[in-house]
Amino acid sequence: MLISLTYLKLKEMAKKHNIEKAKKLIKTAKERGAKLVVLPSLFPVGNGFEIYDNEKKIKSMVKNLAEKIPGNTSEIVIKLAIEGQIHVIAGPLLEQAGPKVFLTTLVISPDGEIIGKYRKVASSEKDIRLGISNGKEPMHVVLDKKYGLIAEDDLMSPEINRLLYFAGSQAVIGTMKAYNKRQDSIKHLAIARTVENNMSYLVNGEIIESEEGDIVGYSPTFITTPDSLIYKEANDEDSIVLVESSMITTQHENLMSKAGDLESIIFGLCKSVKRIKTVNNSHIQED
Repeated sequence: MLISLTYLKLKEMAKKHNIEKAKKLIKTAKERGAKLVVLPSLFPVGNGFEIYDNEKKIKSMVKNLAEKIPGNTSEIVIKLAIEGQIHVIAGPLLEQAGPKVFLTTLVISPDGEIIGKYRKVASSEKDIRLGISNGKEPMHVVLDKKYGLIAEDDLMSPEINRLLYFAGSQAVIGTMKAYNKRQDSIKHLAIARTVENNMSYLVNGEIIESEEGDIVGYSPTFITTPDSLIYKEANDEDSIVLVESSMITTQHENLMSKAGDLESIIFGLCKSVKRIKTVNNSHIQED
């Protein structure tokens, strides 16, 4: 299966403009044979939480953007999947679930069905101050291969990534919010997780453009493999990175299924994790 990462320059307060650019990239990816497209964090507005220090302003943004799923933002992603007739991974989005707000990644099928919903487990200090709750379940989605899903700060947690390895992930797909400094550290973290777990990582970053047209933050879009470390990387804004899944996935035994005391393994590695959740959409065939 051909997978496409999208390296979008998202303009603040320009949702319609950003959606149109995403449509073009999805169309390009589809024309080149992609069956899965990954969209950036907090699409279609971008995640600038780590860029700005004005927490009052960001809290207002969280309040305005958080919505139930399905909701306006998720419907935008669903429409993109249907129009492109392609699987889409998008997020995290701000999900309002009762009194709580989560950063939630969605997996959408070409017919518009939400086949996976992953709530980010590893919260940053900024997430906590903004009142965003953490999820409790690492998640896989089974398409042509078994993919672990992560979002943003999950990359910084060896425990979460080790659990995905133990449960048989063949590669990990995740998104990363924008930063205004030390962006190369994201690559270093992904390489560390790759080496630790002998798995490839597909990390979808983003570029944030202010209303005045200045680049105020970004995160890289790239793919790591155990052999090449940095296997591919986006060099240009509003571009795609294509990779054939068979070239970067590694078969791993599901050690969880053989574990005699599953709970002790999970809680010993990551106390916040309750269980491993797998979403199966394995009717997708390998090319």
